[in-house]
Amino acid sequence: MKVGIRIPGAGPWAGPEAITEVSRYAEKIGFDSLWMTDHVALPTRVETPYPYTEDGKFLWDPATPYLDCLTSLTWAAAATERIELGTSCLILPWRPLVQTAKTLVSIDVMSRGRLSVAIGVGWMKEQFELLGAPFKDRGKRTTEMVNAMRHMWKEDEVDFDGDFYQLHDFKMYPKPVRGTIPVWFAGYSTASLRRIAAIGDGWHPLAIAPDEYAGYLATLQQYVEEAGRDMSEITLTARPLRTAPYNAETIEAYGDLGVTHFICDTSFEHDTLEATMEELAELADAVLPTAHNLA
Repeated sequence: MKVGIRIPGAGPWAGPEAITEVSRYAEKIGFDSLWMTDHVALPTRVETPYPYTEDGKFLWDPATPYLDCLTSLTWAAAATERIELGTSCLILPWRPLVQTAKTLVSIDVMSRGRLSVAIGVGWMKEQFELLGAPFKDRGKRTTEMVNAMRHMWKEDEVDFDGDFYQLHDFKMYPKPVRGTIPVWFAGYSTASLRRIAAIGDGWHPLAIAPDEYAGYLATLQQYVEEAGRDMSEITLTARPLRTAPYNAETIEAYGDLGVTHFICDTSFEHDTLEATMEELAELADAVLPTAHNLA
């Protein structure tokens, strides 16, 4: 099993020095991947319930320093050589389609093929509104956007007709290093699981412990079969947030379910960057031996 960490692109250490040092140190001590979350601007009033806390309260203060997801990953890519990179999760439907496809392939090329993209449809209506993006039908638009991006990444001349996007008479080069960029989807609603079954390269649910994961996985397996696909085509990942401890028992529990990528949320709430590095070292000792032995 591969293990990744969230880089300090948001919070008190958001900045170039911390991203560089944390990314390089994570690569040095054996972590397999670096991940960045996605918020553009944080509304001062949020009435939409946050799906990953019991009380529905959003975790980030509006004044929190929060760097752009893709810019932060580009910086982390330049600071490292081998470690994989990913979004967790890129809220695709509030971003412009063609420009986002270009940015993603650019990161992939500049990192020599290290990028995977976990995508979410978004939950905060207020952020869609301030960005001028429609909240309605965001799931359907996300599916179409992924299909359109894959078309742009693969075909010589773009010729794509959808319900929301019509793209014609242009080319987009270069192409991804591996021919495409792996696209995982977040979520565990019926619509999310059916989307994964239909077009996903992977499942990337947030904030579900192994016992919950097993129940949703059984449903996903059913939908994958109905879609005429095989589960071997779906990468299983886990980012439990606060729902499971970061220890050998948790790694083994997810491993028994077939999870091959596990992502830890480091706190970055320390007074010094050195203390943050100590947390990473402790985390590595707690999870990497078990995870890498599962591989």
